[in-house]
Amino acid sequence: MQPSAFRLPFSFDSQQLQANLCQVISEEWISHYRNDEYEGDWAIAPLRSVSGHPLVIHSVPIGSSDNFFKDTPLLSRCTYFQNVIAQFKCPIGSARLMRLGAGAKILEHADDMGDGREVRIHIPIQTNDKVHFWINHKRIPMQVGEGWYADFSQLHSVENDSADPRIHMVLDCLMNDWLEKVLIIGKISHFLNTIGIETRFNPVPKDTFLPGIAIQDGRLHIDLDQLKYPGDLLHEAGHIAVSPADERHSMGNDATQNDSQAMGQEIATIIWSYAALKEIGLPEELVFHPDGYKGASDWHIENFTSGNYIGLPLLKWMGMTDSAFPKMLQWLR
Repeated sequence: MQPSAFRLPFSFDSQQLQANLCQVISEEWISHYRNDEYEGDWAIAPLRSVSGHPLVIHSVPIGSSDNFFKDTPLLSRCTYFQNVIAQFKCPIGSARLMRLGAGAKILEHADDMGDGREVRIHIPIQTNDKVHFWINHKRIPMQVGEGWYADFSQLHSVENDSADPRIHMVLDCLMNDWLEKVLIIGKISHFLNTIGIETRFNPVPKDTFLPGIAIQDGRLHIDLDQLKYPGDLLHEAGHIAVSPADERHSMGNDATQNDSQAMGQEIATIIWSYAALKEIGLPEELVFHPDGYKGASDWHIENFTSGNYIGLPLLKWMGMTDSAFPKMLQWLR
């Protein structure tokens, strides 16, 4: 499962976003230069541009010089937009507001994203359910105040069938360790929500078994500031997934089991998390990292990659898979 787009673990205040949007004057909106890619009104108000020039709306590769991109006068008077951009702990090149007018369309096309080191993030500021954003022929349900990654090298299009403009903040980011971690977390969260395990991003106690993760009422609560290993999310989600359906929605970290139940669930959880990482397309080392599994991470990787699926009979007994493993018949017991 390689999603074309997924939500990132951020939420921004919709009222403050829209209050800053009111700071934009009509003269700061500049029609998009690719006339062949749209119908109607598609305009840009630059927040960061080459040399900070207010009329430069082109998206160009992030320059090697720290001063290649600078804030524009518009961004300098929009303090909440500044706060939003500052939450991205990675190099930011172009930052733009992009307006698609009522009844307008962005025709299907693919963007040149270079060597893949640049990542484009969308943050909706003004939108509604009559805006149809398609990537790889799948509709992406972006809501105001959310942050979204999408692979814009794939075919995408937008139709605004509403009576109001659709306005997004669009950030071009350069990959670094922080951004890579955020994208992995977003991809895992997207997968878990898709299969029916709800994720929530909020503070959790400091004494949880795995840093930054807590299970409560069958939901996975994630504290970005404390989370050390993104792969741990799949392990903890596995505990939820292999629990009986009538217990799943009430379970928490304090669930009690006898020794044999706990051992059986742990074995099922480990092999479930291997199936999940294969489905998502993540490396084994992300889940089976050296600081986990009581020093047996390499042993698990060696067994699974050689086809020695320890614990597979448990998942078969639960009705979750068959001889086609690591493909799953169902992700929840």
